[in-house]
Amino acid sequence: MTSKRQQLDEGYIKKIYQEICEHVEEYKNTQKPDEEAFDNWAKIICHPKYKLIKNLVYLLEQEDTDFQDKEMIFSIFNHILLINANSANQMVKFDSLPKILVDYIFQYKKEKGKNDVCAITTLSYVFRLNQYQQLINLELITIILDSLTIVKEQNVLESLIRILIEINFTYKQLDKNLFLDAYHTNENAHLVGEVILRLLNSETVQANLEKILFCMKNLMDKEKKDIFYSKDLEAFIDITIRYLESTDNNEMRCFVLDVLQRITKFNEYFNIMYKTKELQDLLDDYIKSDKVSEKAKNKSRMILNNLAKNLRKQLLIKSGIKFDDKKDDEEEDEYEEGEEEEDDEQDAKEDKT
Repeated sequence: MTSKRQQLDEGYIKKIYQEICEHVEEYKNTQKPDEEAFDNWAKIICHPKYKLIKNLVYLLEQEDTDFQDKEMIFSIFNHILLINANSANQMVKFDSLPKILVDYIFQYKKEKGKNDVCAITTLSYVFRLNQYQQLINLELITIILDSLTIVKEQNVLESLIRILIEINFTYKQLDKNLFLDAYHTNENAHLVGEVILRLLNSETVQANLEKILFCMKNLMDKEKKDIFYSKDLEAFIDITIRYLESTDNNEMRCFVLDVLQRITKFNEYFNIMYKTKELQDLLDDYIKSDKVSEKAKNKSRMILNNLAKNLRKQLLIKSGIKFDDKKDDEEEDEYEEGEEEEDDEQDAKEDKT
């Protein structure tokens, strides 16, 4: 009697893989492809009633499915997700998939010495923090960072950065944050700042914005420097000004000001001094406004203090006078400690309210 496993396995994977590849290649190579026909085909092949995804996950669950077959299955998933992203909704329903996927990613790296772009792409679509939280470790985070240069699709790259942002948000202490540890030594660290900036510029959901800004804050606190190149830094200042001028949400203001306060104290900003006057005017208005919370006002004062220090340093350097960074930093730390104490008192008052 033929088992269900044998019925599924006998040429099934190769046949499906070949059909999908041929259809996708034909679509790519046609000068004027029929978009509607291709979309219809993508929806049909991924429809739950045909049980394609269910059968493939079933094969992955079997202990005797060999490594080569798993490799082909994740390649099929890669194609399916790229042509029909909604298929991810079917995949996340299988509780067994997260561990299977992560174990395969580790196994592929161990056996081949590189990352499987198909499995990483699958991860970018099906990652849900509540399903993967117990599987997150330094190795997985490092593999995600290493994969940033091998994925070709922009949406996949952004999804991988969103995964890292979600992981970062789960840590409340810098010294226990595995994402920050992996980022610190990774060659692709510069890409994180670039993509985070794009996400910040396009994101509209406040909860996601807060996670992005929290990630930026943590990165700068860990690295003790800016995470952007000059042009990206200018773009961040532009985005910051836009947010601070348009938002009436004090919580959002504080998240933005937290990051701006760090950026304005680093040499990277001092070297460009971009839109200092606009920032000063905007923050002066914040301090005078009845609609801005005391916490946001305190953060505004800290930023103004940083800007004043930068202008003072610039003037002294132009005059040929040596500027004592160490002494100024000590005074600045004392000033910020006082402002942070006020913030804590204000938080306590708000909690009571």
